Amino acid sequence: MRSPEELSAFISAQRREENFSGLPLKGLRVIDMSTVMAAPFAATLLGDYGAEVVKIENPSAPDTTRGWGVVEDMGIAPFWSVVGRNKLPITLNLRVAEGRQILMDLIPTADVLIENMRPGAMERLGFAKEVLFEANPGLIIGKISGYGLTGPYSNRPGFGTLAEAFSGFTFLNAQPNGPPTNAPMALADLIAGVHLAFAVMIALRTQTRGKHGAQLIDISLFEPLFGMLGPDFLSCYLTGECPQPKGNELSYVVPRNNYLTRDGKWVVLSAAVQKPFERLMECVGHPEMNEDPRFQSNAERIKDQNRKIINQVVSEWVGSLDLDKVLERCEQMGITIGPIATMRDVAEDPHYRERGSMVDIEDPLTGRTLKIPNIPFRLLGTPGRIRFPGLPLGSANDIVYRELLGYSEEKLREMAAGGAI
Repeated sequence: MRSPEELSAFISAQRREENFSGLPLKGLRVIDMSTVMAAPFAATLLGDYGAEVVKIENPSAPDTTRGWGVVEDMGIAPFWSVVGRNKLPITLNLRVAEGRQILMDLIPTADVLIENMRPGAMERLGFAKEVLFEANPGLIIGKISGYGLTGPYSNRPGFGTLAEAFSGFTFLNAQPNGPPTNAPMALADLIAGVHLAFAVMIALRTQTRGKHGAQLIDISLFEPLFGMLGPDFLSCYLTGECPQPKGNELSYVVPRNNYLTRDGKWVVLSAAVQKPFERLMECVGHPEMNEDPRFQSNAERIKDQNRKIINQVVSEWVGSLDLDKVLERCEQMGITIGPIATMRDVAEDPHYRERGSMVDIEDPLTGRTLKIPNIPFRLLGTPGRIRFPGLPLGSANDIVYRELLGYSEEKLREMAAGGAI
């Protein structure tokens, strides 16, 4: 394990000008005072492209993700290592007057403030938007809450799982006549985080630090996911019929499903457009179906009885062959098909390696090499960069408070003794 002094030297080195070379958000400073997944992920994406992200955590109640899925014998928390990347973590207690003053000292140095407290919490602490905008007239405040800042549910606590249910997603994410199924990931959180990062960039297009034009971004956890289900909502509105769960299928195209191969592997296949569907029927040994009016358009194929026939013939064919042979024959026919991968499959896949979809990066605390997903989009001229994974709690206190705010060593000791940091 590296000592606090070694960690501090590492963080200080990370702030050098050359580490931000070529990154398009170089010079942008983000204060991330949010917790868990949604809003923090927005700050993560901004940090990937060069924003200096100062991560604020309560010294006695740090970000919950630090404790998720910890690999105990290694002392590494995968969630924090990934979502906490490229951030300078400091501790700050906003429940004491000195802690609140420290935040007010930070506000004028920032371009963006990201938070996800329940509506009204910032105001009760003395940080109403008017106060923040007065301290920094060009500040962009990005806020994610469960149900948004308006409406009858605005004061309810909100989490991603609740938002997925409220958006309509969880109901649809089920087998026919089966129970609704929650997503195996923080789906609503991550989608909302991407939306917030995008909204921040829109706001930045017309913002400059220190100049008027401050802006508040209000994002709920449920609306980004609901927006992606827009066609289902519109269909219900127009027809009065509520879309029902289709399992691994889609209500509006056929075929699109998962199928089991002879050697016990799963594949996913989609051939909803007419020509690919016809090639699929030739591939599975049923070319006569292409002459049958029941299968000559997607509008006919989505009817329940026709859907069942298509799934049966495809399932029987896939089940008669091993995975490699299924993939080979479908690819020869130009049919869109692929294996359903486990995380182990992903780690060993040559395409992931060739594209650089994951990167090796050293954990600065333990010295271990971590392999984590790379930035999920690429800018050819100004690519982003993961410079370091999530850092230990408060490890950037010295750097931020001394180098950024100019606090003396004596003041740091006083703040620590008074419980402000």
